[in-house]
Amino acid sequence: MGFSPDLIMYSTLIDGLCNNGNTKFGLQICEKMAKEGGSCKPNVVTYNTLINGFCKEGDVSMAIKVFEKMIVIRVAPDVFTYNTLIDGFCKVGDFVGAYNLFEEMIAKGVAPDVSTYNTLIDGFCKRGDLVGAFKLLEEMRAIRVSPDVITYNTLISAQCRAGNMDKAFELFNEMVRLELAPDVLTYTSLIDGCCKQGNLGMAHTFFKKQRLDDVKGILSRMANKGIPLDEISRNILIEGVANWKGDENLGEFIKSINVVKSI
Repeated sequence: MGFSPDLIMYSTLIDGLCNNGNTKFGLQICEKMAKEGGSCKPNVVTYNTLINGFCKEGDVSMAIKVFEKMIVIRVAPDVFTYNTLIDGFCKVGDFVGAYNLFEEMIAKGVAPDVSTYNTLIDGFCKRGDLVGAFKLLEEMRAIRVSPDVITYNTLISAQCRAGNMDKAFELFNEMVRLELAPDVLTYTSLIDGCCKQGNLGMAHTFFKKQRLDDVKGILSRMANKGIPLDEISRNILIEGVANWKGDENLGEFIKSINVVKSI
């Protein structure tokens, strides 16, 4: 009695190949599925897996070829398809291509989600276009896509790198008002920005305003989940203390740093 693989088996095999850097072989299997047709005909999940695999390998040209192929055979791309391609284009520095895909998805009636906007905002920030990044923030609000912690962390980090600390703290206050819980990246970005400007007073004032229990809670949850505080974040905080001289509240600040060092 013969054995015939089904769509699930093919999809599992392709996913495994793509995750191990053998996306081209996965594409060959997909082409075999397309020829066989019937119940084994590749679907949007199959093509998304291949597109994701090529993008992870940095081969966006092949990812686009797969994307174009699915269009030809009338497999409709979904938000994951576009998000994957946009992320892939951003990672290779093709921000124009990424934004063109963003416009295309909207034109075709595929609604962008928070991941779409977060990827583009990160891309705009990395190329130093903060004006464009904030236009995207306003746009996502206008269509009622709610920014999340990743959105704010990306913008806060970009403002800190640009030395715009007032704007960075404004964004921090805004995310707190929206009841989005700041995480370790939020805190270390702000403290790093202050330290790099030599404004340790601002870092100290900011840190004192935060509830120590809240910060400790974040770090404890990271430890419980096995997520270590990275050395960069650790050193940022330690450096802030090492450069602080002659302040009567230094003990309180050091106590907070010790919480970080104990993780």
